[in-house]
Amino acid sequence: MSRLKTKKAFSLPELLISVALTAALLASVAVALNASFESFSENEDAAAITQTARSILNRMMREVRTADAIDTTNTQLTIIPSDQSGGLQQIQYEFANNEFYYRRTVNSNVTTSTLLASDEDVTINNFSILQEMGQDWEGTTCTRSITAKLVLTVDNKTFPVTASTSPRRNQLY
Repeated sequence: MSRLKTKKAFSLPELLISVALTAALLASVAVALNASFESFSENEDAAAITQTARSILNRMMREVRTADAIDTTNTQLTIIPSDQSGGLQQIQYEFANNEFYYRRTVNSNVTTSTLLASDEDVTINNFSILQEMGQDWEGTTCTRSITAKLVLTVDNKTFPVTASTSPRRNQLY
């Protein structure tokens, strides 16, 4: 009676096929992980710049709410603060030359800061101010609301950030 021989190991072709399949699987996992890390990095950069824009607009709206007077153009917002202690006479936000500027006039000295600047990663497409006029409780013409919109492009993705408020000085208490 003869016994059948049993195989105890892989043959060379089987081993080569399994190595090739494992390499293909590992390569696809590496490509997916790399794409995931790149996407995370891009999203993190976009989130950081939009958070900066939100912070700027929130600060601007806070200053508008407490302003004595507001003057606007399409790309500029000028605020006369109600409390001029410390010599603060005027606050100005302006979009010019693809940069977003912040100016403070204290005791007739103007200080200019660049809040956002366009570079190779971030582009400031637009900044616009909409000033809605109305009348207060005495019938005097005043600013009813201010809406500011800042449009940024990060890695070919456009992010519009908008904020709106009403000056408190126009309210009846």
